[in-house]
Amino acid sequence: MKIAIIGCGAAGATAAQFARKQNRKAEITIYDNEGYGEYSKCALPLVISGELSWNDIVEYSPQWFERVGINYRHEGVEKIDFDSMEVHAKDVVEYDSIVVATGAKAAIPFEAKGAYVLRNMNDALAIKKAASNAKKAIIIGAGLIGMEVAEALKSLGLGVTILEYMQSILPNMIDADMASYLLNNIKGIDIKTGCRVKKVEDGYVETNEGDYEGDFVVIATGNRASVELCQNCMVERGIIVDEYCRVNDSIYAAGDCTQIKDFFGNDMLVGLGTIAARQGRVAGINAAGGNEKMLPVVSVKTALLFDIEIASVGVMQNHASYHARYSANLLPEYMKGDKIIIKLMASEDGIIVGGQAIGKNASLYIDRIAYAIYKRMHIKELAWFENAYAPKVAPVFDAINVTSQALLLKTRRKNGRNI
Repeated sequence: MKIAIIGCGAAGATAAQFARKQNRKAEITIYDNEGYGEYSKCALPLVISGELSWNDIVEYSPQWFERVGINYRHEGVEKIDFDSMEVHAKDVVEYDSIVVATGAKAAIPFEAKGAYVLRNMNDALAIKKAASNAKKAIIIGAGLIGMEVAEALKSLGLGVTILEYMQSILPNMIDADMASYLLNNIKGIDIKTGCRVKKVEDGYVETNEGDYEGDFVVIATGNRASVELCQNCMVERGIIVDEYCRVNDSIYAAGDCTQIKDFFGNDMLVGLGTIAARQGRVAGINAAGGNEKMLPVVSVKTALLFDIEIASVGVMQNHASYHARYSANLLPEYMKGDKIIIKLMASEDGIIVGGQAIGKNASLYIDRIAYAIYKRMHIKELAWFENAYAPKVAPVFDAINVTSQALLLKTRRKNGRNI
């Protein structure tokens, strides 16, 4: 059996590994147009800041793939002929199954020249080099990538201005009230929200609020799926795949190039490494003859920005019927522990559908809320859920428990005692 994997990011590299585990005899070939092997794209801001070197974040080198019996080809793919199952690169090779993991490209919704983006290792190294001879940078976009790049550049001593089109930061991760709290606790960065960029040329940015100037500009305004090799597949915003990561017979796709149905039945583009890796695992197993499938995605996200931990899962406030926010202590009051802000969202019938957290251990709390969403737990269950307690470890009623109680009271005031 011959398996081709196009792309060596989180999805492609994981697909190759699990295809090998599924089928020890298969001939597996992975195509990588970058040449670094598989590395952590989420760690690229740490390369920019100098906290890590580029080779520190390489998790599986080209040599590693060869050692485990996976053919590693440092070359780009020009065409995939899905009818004849041929991959056209430096030569033309037939395969029995193919996994497309071509990732995504930066999406730039305005005219831009001479600016940087952050999608791959070479982008990070280019931004790092630009920063070494600069005093001021402008970041366009206050999503996760924009915020992380801003933090990296600030750590290098640069003055940083962020321009965000939406009215709050991290608009696809947390609601405006949570973003406002976060923004008030970020120091040393100039952040302009509600700012529409019209044009970028080198270090000059023209906006609806006037012009800005820096030594260089980084654009972080989102991504678009790389689907050029799959025009004959079912493609909308991305390559449409089912829960088996299947496009059609013997053709699979995984990672940022794909479009899926999430837990709530919504169409979404994959944009998280955690989802890409899980898709890669499923696609690799199935391409090698297995029959694995994905759990529906609830979009669990987390980040550490300016020493503040942020996390979220599920739907945001505008897609929920009820929501409640509460600031709670991580320890009993007398222990003077850190605080965490928890926000919970519920459906009309009181089922937990989303959560957000800011503070120490935010990601751990959000993982618990993610489990509650998967199990379709009712607010009452979380409100009465038993949690561990010890004065030096946790309070009698933890942050999720207290927030759930507040949310339950809010729903009962509106609907009576029956919810």
